[in-house]
Amino acid sequence: MATTKLKIHGMHCASCAVTTEQALKKVPGVTHANVNYATQRAHIEHTGHVPTERLVQAVKDNGYEASDESSAASHLTHGGYIDTRGLAVAGVLSLPLIASMFFMLPAVLLAFCAWVLVVVLGWKFHVGTWSELRHGRANMDTLVTVGTGSALLWSTYAMFAGGEVYFEVAGIIVFFLLLGKWLEARQRAKAGESIEKLLSLHAKLAHRVKGDGSTEDVDPQALKPGDRCLVKSGERVPMDGKIISGSSSVDESMLTGESIPVEKHVGDNVFGATVNKTGTFTMEVTVEAGKSALDAIVATVEHALAIKSPVEKLVDRISGVFVPVVIFLAIVTFGVWLWVMGSSIGEAVRHAVAVLIVACPCAMGLATPAAIMVGTGAGAKRGILVKDGSALEAARKIDLVIFDKTGTLTEGRPSVTDIVPADGTDERELLSLAAGLEIASEHPLASAVLAAATDKSVPVASVDDFEAVPGKGIQAMQDGFVVRLGTEAFLESAGIRIPEKEAGKLAELRQSAKTVILIAKENRYLGAIAARDKIKADAAHAVKALQTYGVEVGLITGDHRLTAQAVGEALGIPTVLFEVSPNGKAEEVKRIQATGKRVAFVGDGLNDAPALAQSNLGIAIGTGSDVAISTGQIVLMGGTPSKAAEALMLARRTFDAIKQNLFWAFAYNIVLIPLAMLGIVNPIFAGAAMALSSVSVLANSLRIARTL
Repeated sequence: MATTKLKIHGMHCASCAVTTEQALKKVPGVTHANVNYATQRAHIEHTGHVPTERLVQAVKDNGYEASDESSAASHLTHGGYIDTRGLAVAGVLSLPLIASMFFMLPAVLLAFCAWVLVVVLGWKFHVGTWSELRHGRANMDTLVTVGTGSALLWSTYAMFAGGEVYFEVAGIIVFFLLLGKWLEARQRAKAGESIEKLLSLHAKLAHRVKGDGSTEDVDPQALKPGDRCLVKSGERVPMDGKIISGSSSVDESMLTGESIPVEKHVGDNVFGATVNKTGTFTMEVTVEAGKSALDAIVATVEHALAIKSPVEKLVDRISGVFVPVVIFLAIVTFGVWLWVMGSSIGEAVRHAVAVLIVACPCAMGLATPAAIMVGTGAGAKRGILVKDGSALEAARKIDLVIFDKTGTLTEGRPSVTDIVPADGTDERELLSLAAGLEIASEHPLASAVLAAATDKSVPVASVDDFEAVPGKGIQAMQDGFVVRLGTEAFLESAGIRIPEKEAGKLAELRQSAKTVILIAKENRYLGAIAARDKIKADAAHAVKALQTYGVEVGLITGDHRLTAQAVGEALGIPTVLFEVSPNGKAEEVKRIQATGKRVAFVGDGLNDAPALAQSNLGIAIGTGSDVAISTGQIVLMGGTPSKAAEALMLARRTFDAIKQNLFWAFAYNIVLIPLAMLGIVNPIFAGAAMALSSVSVLANSLRIARTL
């Protein structure tokens, strides 16, 4: 399977996007296509043998133009119907038409102004109409052309035949529509501003270190893994890599949303496009061009804009039949006023024109994608990556947020605090054996044990036949004896009993929020090692913020009951699930869902993958390269749990904006179309209302970023 992204030129409303999407889906080999009216882009999934030229041709055959764009840069705006100078001319020409509503002016002057406005300045409407008619379709442009054209032609005839003219109706409507399109283009640019800034963050220059130690300036996109680069103070890091000499503080706000610079030293990772603040360092590039953390962010944002949410798909289906229905209603209106009400042809035309002009599929088409565009852009700026619109819908309904403990609410870097040998066991012997068992493990506690052994200069014991039992412990062979390390239940399952005196010590350690691992040899209990993982500074704030929003909070961990409850009590979390294996986390989520609750799971995106997938909303905490492989629907780049609360609020505000946009878009048509049919809404008011409807939807969407 392959993905192709196209920029579409010439779409003027949501129905244009629907027909283009249908045309692309008919291309042999295409399995999925999404066309977004707000971003003017197509996202096509297909078998690898479908050439881009074939997809471009399909768009062209459908009446539009397309171009291949591998980058998202400047895809958020498209050519407007008129520029500022043309709009000024339209305004001047409309003045006599407006004045004619209050004073008698020569009909020839009014005709001239109306013809120039409708035919010359409004020519893009008519070009769009002709393009649609050639393909047997109708869109928003069709409504404008038929409406203003009818008023203009009838008025021209009436001017010579001695009837009533409606030049002001045709001309002023076009002016209002052009004004609305001009304002829409400006608002659309603002809506995509945060995403455009994100796309422009890539470093423009890299100082690559040559073999003789000198440097050469190259394009960062030319860097390869293994290249060394010098990064000076105030410069952007050219590519993801690792510091090999020097140190500095780096502003990673574009990645995490956190404004405080992070101290970096030899061995630390740095990410492309972050800003080196104080020192100078040399780094080694570790990723290929196009696979940096920023590239992953951009890809995630583009994916969110390309994939339609369920509500957006519903609106598209409605938009697909909207224009033909409006044309039918206009014809009915004309016939009723002419033959039933006995009005003149001019009067019947005026009411039919009002129906055509007042209908606005643009507002419906923009309602959802505009809000998602602003919401995802604002989220990305704050280190919150929303993968698709369905995540926003899921997030607004969440009843319970379950946090994984290690690495999510805690730092994930535990340190050994206590070594408690049983009677007859030496402390160094206990630590040596534990290190030997943990040396092949990737668990955070393994690093803590090995670090403690190094600090105390304790040699690592040699063990064979290493075997890990997920969620329980490790066992191996040493000199023909079975040695074990893990939970109390793991040892007891092997028939090893913990002396009552030792059990009391273990309880005290766990009540202090320490994680305890037990060590045994054959059937003999040797002792325990306790480690404490520091709770993240903002963990309590995250819990409180979610509870303030009316969301329940839970904690899940594989740790012992006493340890888990101690952490839960420290953070104010009432629901604590303990001694749960990685696979068991997904089962716990499923069990809670069966009670009717909608669950969000917050984890590190690695061993929590089953639970992230099972939950109604998966929120993965990760940084840098973790983004690309994360299974979460929302990714928190900063690694701080408080972002989970921000993500839910972002989702709620975005979806609130979508609901508001859709309400006004549909209410506008439901109310005004019948009024226009009854003759209560005149065509000029209809034109002004239609022009402002799309602008109001975009303006309401922009409120999302301002309220975060």
